[in-house]
Amino acid sequence: MKQVAILSIDGGGIRGIIPGTILQLIEEKIQEKTQNPQARLLDYIDFVAGTSTGGILGCAMLVPDPIDPSRPKYSMEEVVNLYHENGAAIFSKSLGHKLKSVFGWREEKYPSTNLKIALKKYFGDVYLSELMRPSLFASYDIESRKAKFFKHGYACQDESHDFYVRDVSLATAAAPTYFEAALIESRFGSKYPLIDGGVFANNPAMCAYAEVRKCTFGNIANPTSKDMLLLSLGTGSVKEEIPYSKAKNFGLAQWIKPLIDVMMSGNSETVSHQLEWLFDAGNNRDGFIRIEPELHQAKPDMDDASRSNMNALRDAAIKYVKDNPEKINILVDKLIANQTYED
Repeated sequence: MKQVAILSIDGGGIRGIIPGTILQLIEEKIQEKTQNPQARLLDYIDFVAGTSTGGILGCAMLVPDPIDPSRPKYSMEEVVNLYHENGAAIFSKSLGHKLKSVFGWREEKYPSTNLKIALKKYFGDVYLSELMRPSLFASYDIESRKAKFFKHGYACQDESHDFYVRDVSLATAAAPTYFEAALIESRFGSKYPLIDGGVFANNPAMCAYAEVRKCTFGNIANPTSKDMLLLSLGTGSVKEEIPYSKAKNFGLAQWIKPLIDVMMSGNSETVSHQLEWLFDAGNNRDGFIRIEPELHQAKPDMDDASRSNMNALRDAAIKYVKDNPEKINILVDKLIANQTYED
């Protein structure tokens, strides 16, 4: 029986290379098994959700080809190359910025200039309403103090909910302390001051589940967990110990970095736990697939875009796929057998 195929991607800065590479390898396996080199992962996905770096990955895979709008513009290899080609520039700062920001203490750690350039290059003037699948991307409105979800469905219905995809990506990735808050404008002209959705939903899989419950896909209306195939990808398991002997004397400055890591990993683990039980209760335990690789030789820092670390992140993803051939092959077979409905 047809299920609604959902892809959800966590936040994690440059560690987005991990889910991006895994999705690239899944796409290549689909091409191999279907003997169709033009097949794209998106052909087998009904709904996409992402936070922060996961939002950038999700947006990139959903951009239509301007020559043939019925096909995605980018392969997953091209999507993940956004990081390899632009990561070092995005996470770089001039000496002037270092001094002005007092090395990230008085202002954001990095100027957003190079991030905006990369997003403009990849997304151009494409609008949220033009993306190829129903989708949801998380951000947070710092003035109204509430979650801001960019929804493809809303964008298609109302210009006040439609935004440039490059602005959606900028807003969902505007991580506090790393980048300045993003002030973006809807197609209608409304302005929103936003920060990274990772502050409340670093793992957006539950947000995706809730949104899909309200939608209709082909002849499946308001699907429940038994009607879903939900693939949730993390950006690498971070298990760095925080010794009590040190933490008991931490002040604000010492807690900032570890607290961000704890909030991100804690949210991701909690959401995964909840969904495991939810799908089990729906007698569809195998319908929820969580992929969260170990980092191995890669560093956990969200902004370490050195060539060696980006290669280590890629290698961690490749190692996961090689070490879990049965899990990956079963997933690919499920996606192919399930095949998405065409709108």
